[in-house]
Amino acid sequence: MVTISVIVCTYNQEATIARALDAILAQQCTVPYEVIIGEDASTDNTRKICQEYAKKYPDIIRIMPEAPNKGIVDNYYGCVREAKGEYIMECAGDDEWCAGRMQLCIDTIKSNDGVVQVFSQVYYRNDHTGEITEPDISLFPTGMIKGKDVIEGMMHQHSDQNVFFAITRRRAIISLLNQYPEFFSGRKYRAEDKQLIVLLGTKGDFINLSNRTYYYTIDNSSITRGSIAKHIHYNINMLRLNHALAKAVNYRGSMLPTYLHIIYITCRLVLWKSLIKMFPFLHHFHH
Repeated sequence: MVTISVIVCTYNQEATIARALDAILAQQCTVPYEVIIGEDASTDNTRKICQEYAKKYPDIIRIMPEAPNKGIVDNYYGCVREAKGEYIMECAGDDEWCAGRMQLCIDTIKSNDGVVQVFSQVYYRNDHTGEITEPDISLFPTGMIKGKDVIEGMMHQHSDQNVFFAITRRRAIISLLNQYPEFFSGRKYRAEDKQLIVLLGTKGDFINLSNRTYYYTIDNSSITRGSIAKHIHYNINMLRLNHALAKAVNYRGSMLPTYLHIIYITCRLVLWKSLIKMFPFLHHFHH
């Protein structure tokens, strides 16, 4: 019987997918686990590499059937629906787990019955420069966090931090898929994580570990880091998503600071990228 289902969503990541899978397979863990790969119609050799891993580890790795591009929401939650484990973990196809991550996460969540999700701290890694840094801002304090406080924090999220570097009770996710199907299918929302975290806050509490157990890759292909057009579309999506989530959880706090922040970072990005286009040397001053 599988205890943990590790979901690896990947698209056009032939250069990094092996690294992600190798780090998962190298975990020393006392419970059985499976790896479900959501390869989303890549145009490079990503699927071929995944198939080679599935052939080498047939008792652990499964690949979702080949299909037209689904987008991140349908790709991820399609994998969740196929998962056999009691708990869900994730590793993006360009990210990497640190040693000991799986055991630490499963031990923590199994020891805390009222907790629906346990998340850890991360490192940021730039594959272009090799630089590894730590986030400047921690969205939540370490330790136990009430669900209502996670909702509050996520509704006013002003940083790149999120709690999706986590282990989550699958039954809690499935309950949300049934209760709020509009958030978990289709291309209306271009993110799969924020709605899950906010809505999980209605189901139980969280634990924030102080350990850094995840390398989060920063590059220019990310949906939140690409062209100006992608940034604008993403931030418009976040405005819509925040509004819909506030209504779903009957959030009474003011959303004006969040909306103003999203508008501010969008305008700042457009201005900065326009300046770089006119004066390319400025690129060296941007992080």
